[in-house]
Amino acid sequence: MEAKSIVGATEYCNSGGPVGLAAAAALMLLVSACSADPRGAAPAGKSSPVTLETIPGSPAKRVTLTARAAERLGIETGKVSEQSVGRRQMVSGVVIPAMEAQPEQKMIGGGAIAGAPQGPAAPAPKPGGGGFGGFGTFGGFAKVVTAQAPEPAAPTTAPLSPPIKPAVAVATPRADGGVRLLVTLSPGEWDRLAKDKPARVLPLATRDKLANDVLAQPSGAPPVEDVKRSMLTAYYVVPGKDHGLTVNARMRVELALTGSEEKQKVVPYGAVYYDGKGAPWVYVNTKPLVFERQRIAIDRVVGDLAVLSDGPAVGTSVVTVGAPLLYGTEIYGK
Repeated sequence: MEAKSIVGATEYCNSGGPVGLAAAAALMLLVSACSADPRGAAPAGKSSPVTLETIPGSPAKRVTLTARAAERLGIETGKVSEQSVGRRQMVSGVVIPAMEAQPEQKMIGGGAIAGAPQGPAAPAPKPGGGGFGGFGTFGGFAKVVTAQAPEPAAPTTAPLSPPIKPAVAVATPRADGGVRLLVTLSPGEWDRLAKDKPARVLPLATRDKLANDVLAQPSGAPPVEDVKRSMLTAYYVVPGKDHGLTVNARMRVELALTGSEEKQKVVPYGAVYYDGKGAPWVYVNTKPLVFERQRIAIDRVVGDLAVLSDGPAVGTSVVTVGAPLLYGTEIYGK
């Protein structure tokens, strides 16, 4: 439709000529034709990749993503599960040589072992010919013998028995190449320690890893008290040669604590998001591509698991990868 045709129709209508309903309808069609897309189709509206809705009773908003938006954010989900997670405590330890004591021996003077012969015995005293007020015989008749001093004892060359020295124990390295792990604890920590459970040995740097999983067994010996610091020193034994530990190296030691072995609610620690005030949250995947931020309470963190004292029910789907990006989408709406 040419522009002059539209202008002519407009002038005709404004000239006061006979304008009926048909003429008005024709004019509207002309204007519509002029404003229409040259391709003959109306422009399609662009849909938003995220939709936010208010959640009653919660400061958070319900986030609905398109499939493409969820893919771009790298969203991954997991399940809230229930596991038996023992209570543990991480402390510092140092690797020291493992020595084993030989049987104790009592030593005597000169380095001889107790019980060895100590030289010739002293001669027995000679029977004397009488003593003070004694009687002797002479020619078969009794004869009074006057009091005499006892004969001096013959000199002896036998040495006196030397004094016995305390027992001596000789310590030698363990034949199997094992080492010991020294850890320092407070008396309260020692009381909470599961003394029959092994300790897990980890590198001091959290990013490093040992070639094998190393467990140190309790030595069974009572702890040694450091009076100056009011601390206790306990020992664990790492047997064998394939432990990969270096003497004098400092390690992280994960100790098992006493407590209930009942199953508890856990989520992967990667699912936990902390807001600006330090409050922990998880994003619950209520429906496909629909997410709601829910407040949780963490009892403790064990390895890559967060043990919950309050949170979603077991089996609930939660976001394990992409929670910070999802929070940014919720706050900024894009």
